[in-house]
Order: sequence, then structure tokens, then C-alpha cells
Amino acid sequence: MTAILFLLPPLYLGYLIFMYVRTGVPYVVTPRKRLAFVMKHMDITPDTVIYDLGCGKGDVLFAAEKLHPKKLIGFELSPLHAWYGQIKAWMTKSRVRIYQQNFFGANISDADIVYLFLVQSAMEKVWEKIKKEVKPGTRVVVLSNTIPGVQGQYIE
Repeated sequence: MTAILFLLPPLYLGYLIFMYVRTGVPYVVTPRKRLAFVMKHMDITPDTVIYDLGCGKGDVLFAAEKLHPKKLIGFELSPLHAWYGQIKAWMTKSRVRIYQQNFFGANISDADIVYLFLVQSAMEKVWEKIKKEVKPGTRVVVLSNTIPGVQGQYIE
């Protein structure tokens, strides 16, 4: 049993490297100290529908759930991280829904808020998706990177 536990960290590192090679995107968690900042800028109400594109284990969605939005949806390519979030949601009886799929194929048209914590190389492509699919007034909350040529966080 001890040998298995000893192997878990290198196996997980190998998995992260494999996913990076497969997707071109590293796995980076929204820092816990930034969650309060993100929640403040989301301006969540009971009618809010939140999408987290590239949600990892769903940390932002689970934090947002404490503010009682209407719907919390995340998309994650990594099976391990998506399953972790799904199991956490099931065990805690959460309303968070995490789908193990590419968010470029997902319908996000009912979003009130789209949260992004992605590498810069993905931002321009995801912005094109957002412009085509979301309704006017949707807020896009971006942590760390910018959307090329875009000022502010509102779709007009």
C-alpha cells in the first residue's frame, strides 16, 4: 500500500504532462486567494447562469455555489479532473455540473457569466465562440490573461 501511495505523485505528474502534450494547455488551478476576487467580480444573483470553460476540478463553480446562482456548468477536457469534480458534486449534493468535454462543442447561449482562466493562446479562439453564442449583457470574467483587442468584460 505504501508503494502505491509513493507512486501517486509521479503518476499524477505524468498524467499532467500527457494532458499538456495532448491539449497544449497546462493544468493550472485558480489560486484560492483569488477566489474571493473572482466572486466579487462575478456579481452573482439567484438568476445567474455561470459557465466555467476549462473548469478543472470546478473550484470556481463550487465557490460560486455559495452565492446561490441558478445554474453552474463547467467543461473540462481532462477526464481525471472532470471526474474529481463530478464526484465532489455528487458527494456534497452540489448543483454544480461538470462535463468532460471540449467546451468549443458546448452550447453556452444561456450564460449570464462566462469565467475563463486559460492560456493566452486559447483566448482569441474562445472569444470568437463567446461572441457568436452568448446573449447581450453576458459578463466575461477573465483571470490572468486578456482577450486580444477587447476592453472591459461585457458583451454588447
